Amino acid sequence: MIARSPALPLSLAAVLGEIERRLESGDEFGCELDRALQLLATLPPDQIARADWAIAAAAGLYHRQPPPALRRLLPGHPNDKKRLLKTPGLEFLFLFHRDGRLREAALLKITEGLTSPFLFAAILWRLNDWAAPVRRAAIRCATRSFPLTRPEVVAEAAIKLLGRQLSWGRWNEERDLLDNVLARNDVADHLAQLIMRGATGPLASVLGYALRTPALDAHLHQIAMQAVQPSVRAVALDALINGKAKWLSGFAWQWIDKSHGMRRRVPVFAHRTLSVSFSKIELIARGVRDRSAVVRRTALTGVICYLPTTEEGQNYAAMLLEDRSPSVRERAEFILRSGTG
Repeated sequence: MIARSPALPLSLAAVLGEIERRLESGDEFGCELDRALQLLATLPPDQIARADWAIAAAAGLYHRQPPPALRRLLPGHPNDKKRLLKTPGLEFLFLFHRDGRLREAALLKITEGLTSPFLFAAILWRLNDWAAPVRRAAIRCATRSFPLTRPEVVAEAAIKLLGRQLSWGRWNEERDLLDNVLARNDVADHLAQLIMRGATGPLASVLGYALRTPALDAHLHQIAMQAVQPSVRAVALDALINGKAKWLSGFAWQWIDKSHGMRRRVPVFAHRTLSVSFSKIELIARGVRDRSAVVRRTALTGVICYLPTTEEGQNYAAMLLEDRSPSVRERAEFILRSGTG
């Protein structure tokens, strides 16, 4: 028997242990499968990497054959493949099976929308599976199930996963399936509200990744004015002022000294033009009055780029010449020096 993992709640580990016993014995499932799926639905989607192995360990989801004596006594003893095909709901548990053929079969069995952010994350995780046939089955599964998944489920999963998916190294065009579902208007509405109202978490990074598609463009002005987190308001304001969205697309090596083999890892950004536009002067005017220094600094950076010698730009800089933030004061001083030649 595989040892239980501390990554799972004790209640879930216990019911998965009973499922392991029934898989080993060939007994029919009772209510424990339904209970396991209910508890799986409560797991946070950003724990998918840890939960993947922990679920398999707790439920004994690994390749097995019945003992020879049992095979002789009970020639009809069902194996995991037979159990999967005849048991409703078992496919959602077998997404975590260590046998890639069973993960593939589980994905091919799923035809409905995903009912929880964790299960949505599980399909995304299988899109990054180490086995190519499983990734192909996950593409087919996502193509069927993502359009049928409720918008709040997608949005809640995206909030937790968008900042992490850059580290998922096995997917390329598979990422388009996530972008496509985030481009749904109903999903974008929910995601924008979560980004705008969230008080904790790396939501500025989430917004940056979400801006890979135009889905949130229509919400950017409201986010820039009303988001709870200052860093989120700053990202939205920067995109609106520049008319471009940018996001971290990867990393590259930059040479410091080739003769000594010294280099450093630097971020690489991609960008696209926004599908909406607003007056730069009005955006900057709101930004310089924001209660957060990071937003005021973003607004003054916009002045430096677009209004450095104009009367409006000089007035905005004069307003912030004695700002409590040193970085804001530095920009204000630079603008005023530029205006005087």
